Amino acid sequence: MSLLPTDPILSVEESLSFEKKYFGGDEELEWQAMNKAGEGVGDALLRDMRELRTIPHRPRILVLVGKGHNGGDGLLATKRLLQTIPTARAVIIPLARWEDCRSLTQRAWKELKELAENRIEMIDPSSVNPCEELEKRTEGRGFDALIDGLLGMQAKLPLREPIPALIQWINDSEKIAVRASVDLPTGVTGEGSENPLRADFTYCTGMVKKPVIDPINSEYVGRLRYLNLGFFDDNNLEEKRLRVLCPSALQKLRRLRSVAGDKRSHGHLFLLAGSLDLGGAAMMAAQAALKAGVGLLTVGIPESLHPAFVAQLPEAMWVPLPETPEGTLALEGLGKIRQSLNRATALAAGPGLGSVKETHTLVREVCNFFDGPTLLDADALRSEIVEKIELSDELVLTPHAGEFIRLAGKVDPKEWIQDNPCTLILKGPHSQVFSGQDQTFCMGGSSLLARGGSGDLLTGILGALLAKRIFSLQDCAQLSVQWHGRAAEVLARQHGQESIRASEILNFLSFATRNDF
Repeated sequence: MSLLPTDPILSVEESLSFEKKYFGGDEELEWQAMNKAGEGVGDALLRDMRELRTIPHRPRILVLVGKGHNGGDGLLATKRLLQTIPTARAVIIPLARWEDCRSLTQRAWKELKELAENRIEMIDPSSVNPCEELEKRTEGRGFDALIDGLLGMQAKLPLREPIPALIQWINDSEKIAVRASVDLPTGVTGEGSENPLRADFTYCTGMVKKPVIDPINSEYVGRLRYLNLGFFDDNNLEEKRLRVLCPSALQKLRRLRSVAGDKRSHGHLFLLAGSLDLGGAAMMAAQAALKAGVGLLTVGIPESLHPAFVAQLPEAMWVPLPETPEGTLALEGLGKIRQSLNRATALAAGPGLGSVKETHTLVREVCNFFDGPTLLDADALRSEIVEKIELSDELVLTPHAGEFIRLAGKVDPKEWIQDNPCTLILKGPHSQVFSGQDQTFCMGGSSLLARGGSGDLLTGILGALLAKRIFSLQDCAQLSVQWHGRAAEVLARQHGQESIRASEILNFLSFATRNDF
């Protein structure tokens, strides 16, 4: 079990049961939670809107409001936005008459009106066609953001008009910049989905419901953000093995270094990486390890790369190793590697090694020799390597979906990990860490990570954490994914998702640990 703060991921039925027990009919407690949720959604949306563009001087927000508590969350998120940006305007589309809404949703509407009634317009679906009305209102300028607070986890299918037509208009429209849903996109339910709203971001407020992590809904939920409201502080439900890492986990990395410590106190990573064709992967992994604070870094690379690499990154100790005719690492270098491994506290191998079998044999022999935390990534994630080394709780594998299929076939990762004792990071839009019976989602990150080199950076970050030996392997895996993703978020908010290089993520690792989100 991880020592990091994690919360359970619940089914819709479990979520309803938990809320009923947690609130116990106390409407004031529910109101406090709704305010936290609304403020959290508003703040998170303001941050995430920056991944697309700088927020304009007079942003326009479109808000879809259902009669349940999701509608109240959406209204309070709108209140937060209008409070933060005094020039912002909102157009509200309520699903029902206000008097038919739940009492807390009515209360949220009242507070929003009291704050900024002169900056709010309302479209009444009972008197006008909302799609036609939206067409008129977007002729000159569209909306900078959409908040979807229509339907919550108790929604039933099929959806009734005007919801399907409204969702279709929203999905097809090019006049809405960023689409955000509260808890679940409208149309995604615990019973399945029906032409759902396609969100760019889904904010899981208080708890994460299973429908949002179902791969079948990935194109609708967009990027997931977990907004922890403290529901599980005293109700941790430790028996739940499907969990989400809390955003506060990165605070574990926020610590002063010991005054009495030296470079050896912060770990010594040995990195085996690179080939003549893929030398950049080794350089990026090395840069990331140093940026993540490892005390000493030794990198074994093909000898032809050595002069240039020493000049470019002098902080690392570069070990020139014999090459195969293809420019990859040759088995002949095993003895030299063993000498360096005697001083290492962790081993990482894979980035840029290439597909030559002799190199894979070298990696296998190195893994069988080294007794300590070991990380295999990229070209080291092959069955001919993994199946011939001793799997243990000292081993971390970091495949993306394609590499996992190459390694294990079309086996479910939850089943594979039961027969292969190690820690597995399955990289993806929302990376998962498998260890024993535990499956933990690490939410956050940015779509800018979908570019070559980002996995090499993760290898360096994780390798540095393993070398320090402060946390368990499972905790190192979770922290590295969260740290890597959080730095990418900050980069995207500064420079967008397109015009950046993967290595720029390293410039924001410090910001990601020194600031709360």
